[in-house]
Parts: sequence; structure tokens; C-alpha cells
Amino acid sequence: MAQFTKARRQAIIDGYLTKSGRNLFVAAEFIDWLSGQHDHEAYPWFFAKDDASAAREYRINLARQMANGLRIQAQVSETTRSNVVHVTTKEYPAYVSPVAQRSQGGGYMRFDPQDEASMAELRQQGKTALRSWLARYNGAFTAQELKAIEKIADAEAARVALSA
Repeated sequence: MAQFTKARRQAIIDGYLTKSGRNLFVAAEFIDWLSGQHDHEAYPWFFAKDDASAAREYRINLARQMANGLRIQAQVSETTRSNVVHVTTKEYPAYVSPVAQRSQGGGYMRFDPQDEASMAELRQQGKTALRSWLARYNGAFTAQELKAIEKIADAEAARVALSA
């Protein structure tokens, strides 16, 4: 779908709903409908690959899903000026997929909370995810409600820029 803009994707789905008489987009029904529409502009996106290639791509995505969301726990110690040590347990992803390597096929690397490169990658992905969340849900909240989240995203952006 990368070749279709968001507006074009919207038009394709709206066109499907109009032609099919449906008012609910169900992905499986759309694929069934599209399979008979050989001249439709979206047909090659879904049917250009043979079944074996599509099945392999599906299995690769399943393998990515298997790694996605796994978590590790790490002990974090902080010493205050009065030499009091606070130990907390933080949760991190077990693996991260570095954004810079995704265009070359990517992969997942073990996450190490002691490694600054791992932490920088996680912070960058967190900032991107937070900005994406803000873009998606900003209409559901008042500007005042969103200020705290925007402040966190902006503070993280400033922190990343300062540490670079």
C-alpha cells in the first residue's frame, strides 16, 4: 500500500463500499470482492504475488509478531546525595528493530538497558510512537488534556537532541 497515498486508500475503500452496497469495511470481504476485479488499481497490491510467495511473506510477518512485544525486566539503582540507594525494576522490550536498518531488511536486536545506543533507539521509537498517538487521537481530547503528553514528547525530543 506504500504506493497509495492516504487519500487514495480512502477513495479505494469508499469506492468499494459504494459498489458493494456495504457500510462496514470488512477486510476479508474486501479481498473476496477484489479477487474478481482484475482491472482495479488495488488488485496488483493484493494479488501480484503467487500463493507461495504470499505465504512466505505471511510467515515472515508471523515471525516478526512472535518477537514483537516481548519484555525484559532490569534492576535500576539510583544513589541520592545522602547515599541512599533506590532500586527499582523497570520493564523494557526484549528486542528492538532498529529503524535505520529496516530499509535493508531489518531484524531485531537484543535490548540492553545498559547500552546507550539501545536506549537511544528505544527513546527515538517512543517519541515517534507518542507523536503518532497524538496525531491519531488529538481530536478526542481537549488541547489542555493533550498538553502534558505533548510536553513529554517535546522534552524527549530535546533530550535526544542534546545527547546527540
